[in-house]
This record gives sequence, C-alpha cells and structure tokens, in this order.
Amino acid sequence: MSTQNKISYYDLKLETLKLRLFPIVGRVEESQRLSRIVNRNLQNNIIVTGPRGIGKTAFIRGWAMQNTNSNFGIVEIDSESFYGLQTTTLPRFQEAFERLPECLLIIDDFGALVYNKPVVLQHMSSLLKAVLSQNKIRVLITATLQEQTWMIEQDPGFANNFETIALKKQTITEYVNILSAKIRQLSSSKQSVSKKSLELIVTLCEKFSNLGQLPHSAITILDEVLALAAVHKREVTEHDVYQVIADKTGIPVSQLEANEIELLKKLEPELNARIIGQDSALKTITTTIQRAKLGLKNPNRPLGSFLVLGPSGVGKTETAKLLAEKVFGKKENFLRFDMSEFGQEHSAQRLIGAPPGYVGYDAGGGLTDPVIQEPYSLILLDEIEKAHPKIFDIFLQVLDDGRLTSGKSETVDFTQTIVMATSNIGVPEIITGFNSGHDINSPEFIEQQVIPVLSKHFRIEFLNRFDAILIFKPLTTTNLLDIARLEISKIEERVKKHHISFNLDSTILSRKVAELSDPRFGARPVKRFVETTCETLITKALLQ
Repeated sequence: MSTQNKISYYDLKLETLKLRLFPIVGRVEESQRLSRIVNRNLQNNIIVTGPRGIGKTAFIRGWAMQNTNSNFGIVEIDSESFYGLQTTTLPRFQEAFERLPECLLIIDDFGALVYNKPVVLQHMSSLLKAVLSQNKIRVLITATLQEQTWMIEQDPGFANNFETIALKKQTITEYVNILSAKIRQLSSSKQSVSKKSLELIVTLCEKFSNLGQLPHSAITILDEVLALAAVHKREVTEHDVYQVIADKTGIPVSQLEANEIELLKKLEPELNARIIGQDSALKTITTTIQRAKLGLKNPNRPLGSFLVLGPSGVGKTETAKLLAEKVFGKKENFLRFDMSEFGQEHSAQRLIGAPPGYVGYDAGGGLTDPVIQEPYSLILLDEIEKAHPKIFDIFLQVLDDGRLTSGKSETVDFTQTIVMATSNIGVPEIITGFNSGHDINSPEFIEQQVIPVLSKHFRIEFLNRFDAILIFKPLTTTNLLDIARLEISKIEERVKKHHISFNLDSTILSRKVAELSDPRFGARPVKRFVETTCETLITKALLQ
C-alpha cells in the first residue's frame, strides 16, 4: 500500500506478485465483459453492482490477478481516503490523480461512500469528471443496485459515464468451490471439510436468506463451523453445520436434520391432524407442494398458488399458518395482507415500493422487501376480492413469472414462496351445494357453480394462474366436536406445568357444540366457548 496526498491506494499488480490476491471462481461472462469495456477507447468506465456480500470486491481483485500483463496499471483506492472530502481539498486530490500513470482506477464501495449524501456525491462527481476527461485513466466503482439507482436520480450526467456490470447469482458448485478455497485462509490447523458438508452450508444459506447474501453468508457459516470443530479437536461434521445454522436461525437442530423427503411424506397427515374436516382441499395443497419440491412443476412459478373459498372460521387462515411452519421450518415465514386495505389504485405502490424521487422510496415495498429478506415465505392475501383490480395485475405477474420488479428496480424472486388468496365470494352457493349433498370440491361443481360467480369479480386469466381453486367446506357437528377436543388438548398442553387436565362429559360437550353450530361462522363460536370455559375453570383452580 502506498500513500500520496493522504490517498491510500493498492497496486493490484504488485499485490498479485506478493500472492495476496485470489482467483475468481466462475463469473467467466462478467470477467470477459469487464476486459472488453476496459480495453475500449470510448465509454470505458465501469460500475459493478450487486447486493452486499455477493462478491464484488473478490470479483474485481480476481480479475486484476488475471490481468497482470495489461499495458496499464490497476490501482485500488481505499474509499476511506475520501471521508471528509470538501471543496477546499479537491485540488489536492485532483493533483494526486494527475500524477497517476495510465491505469484502471478502482474505488470499491463507492456507493456506500456517497449514498444519501448529495454533497459528497457532488464533490466526488466533480473530482472524477476531471479524471474521466483524461484518456489515460479509466474508473471502476462498485455499488448496490439501490445505491446506483439513487446516483442516477441525483446526478444522471455523472452516472451515464459508467457501463454497468451486474453480478448474478452463482451456481451451487461455484459457491462450494469458493468455500473450498476459503478453508485454507480460515483454518490455521489445516482442517478438512467434506464436499457434502460444503454443499450443505450453501444449500442452507440459500434456504434461509436471513443469514445474508451468498457467498458471504456461507463463508461466515464456514468460519464458525471450523471454529466449532476446532474446539472439539475433530474434523467438521454435517451435524456441526446444522448446529451453527440452528443457533443463527432459532430452528431446532432435529428439524433441520430431518430429511426433506420424509417431511413431504408427513405433510398431509400433519395438516389433517390440525385442520379438521378439509381433507380434500389439504390433499390438493400437499400434492402441489410435493410436486414443486421434487422439481416436477414449472420452476419459474411459486411452489404453490391457491385461491381458497369457503365460509369464515373453517380453517383457511389456520392452514396458511400451519403450512408456512411445516414447509419452511418457522411459523414466522408468514406474510399476511388484509386486501381490504388495498382498495384504492394508488395502494398498489405500497406493495412494490415508490420509485426513486417519490415520497416513501426509502420505505421500500410492503410485499417485495419482506420477500427479498425471506424468499421462503407463505404469502396470504386475505379477502382478495376487496383489492383494487390493479393489485390483481401485480399478482398476475407473480403467479405467472415467479418474479416482480420493486420500486427500487430490484428483481424479486417469488419461486420459493407459496401464495394463498382467500375470498368469501360464492359462500351462499357453497353452503347450498354442501347442504344438497354435492361434492363441492369436484371440478364440475367449481366450473358450474363457483367460476360464474368468481368471474364477476376477477378476470378469467387471473383465476387461471392459480394452481388450484379450493373450497373449504362448512363444518359438520362432528367436525366441530373434533375441533373442540383439539382446542381442549391445546389448553391442556399450555398448562401442563400445573398438572391440569379436563374430565370431559362427551354428551354435554356434544350438546353444547350442536347449539353453537352455524355454517356462517364455522369453528369460531366453538373455539370461543372452549377457551372461555376452560380458562375460567383453570383460573378458579389456580386461585384456590
């Protein structure tokens, strides 16, 4: 590292000779394009974009290592050199740049340096425009997409000087190769890690995106896994990987280690054990999810998308919550939207976020931002018929393409989500058909009795994008009795530490459930009765 007029910079060719740089893993296309742009005579400045942790710094330095024979220098400036930059200090920086030989001038993390700091961007723009006017110096900067979008909005003239190279997501094999190379840097005791364990790290980091952006998240996990194994003075095991992931996500190790095939096999019986009386609808849901998880469905659409109809209180929302927990491992992987709050045309912007320059831009999208943070989520659109038709256009794209562009111009991936929309449309027809003994989940009933009612509120092309239109049927007295017993067992589980249990008189319970049976309200009156009665009895017992 050298210092010139308080500018700290690295000669990356010299760093290569000192064996301080590491080769690029993959990224052949991006590397070739960078070489082409740098060797052009016109418009030969570059901005490398991508999320934090995707490997922008590693890419640039790896490219420098490959190009030590170039006929120009490759110089990287420490962005901290520019902190405190003022109008009065600009001449000294300009003078320092003029002394540089013909080179590619790299300012890593440029976006973070200037983002939301218009004055700093103005100073850097003034400084670099002077540099760009000299044909001997090319400039390469890095930024996230959000930072780049902000720069374009603030100073389009400056931003237009740069060609964009956007780093894409890499393959699992490439991520594993990155981790293999990192082991030598992270382990002082020359520990070995099997390829299977490295693949497991990558797979789990991809699944639990709240761990961070690959490959940085995987490198961080690898570092901690190596430390855990070193404490016990043994080689790394897959259990070590699960243990570290469990500590970071809060998901029990036993659940993480469970085989996904076994989880898929158990999905339908586990749903049926908690959701009473909806066997037909649950079978369709589980079959759809199983096909998707086994790679048999279109990979460019959500794992499953369902329009769920039926009276209130029959288990629609409960199914969504339970499905999120069973498929994604955590009940928190659940996004619920009350679509009655999106009845105005302008409310569509709340889902994807305001574009640059508009109020609310920094707040992001209520739908897109959570999915970026946690792509493995169940999205529940409650009472979707109450939303404005423009909202349907947004979800038409989600259901059809499995992606959506946010207000920040980010492409948001929905292919690992499950989308469930509920609606009370057609409830009278459903109750009438059920009471008449029809199979209300049969294709014939849905086509003849339900679709005509739905088509008055939704376009047919929107309805056709769902994997299935499901009907949660009204609950019978027998169903309600089973639900009452299930709710009582839940309460017993909650007060287990007090050694409390209930001695049920089935005749009395059956009579009370029958009195509360009403197809308009489903199980809610029964649940309220059980909670009120049991909790009152428990309170009296504990006070005594």
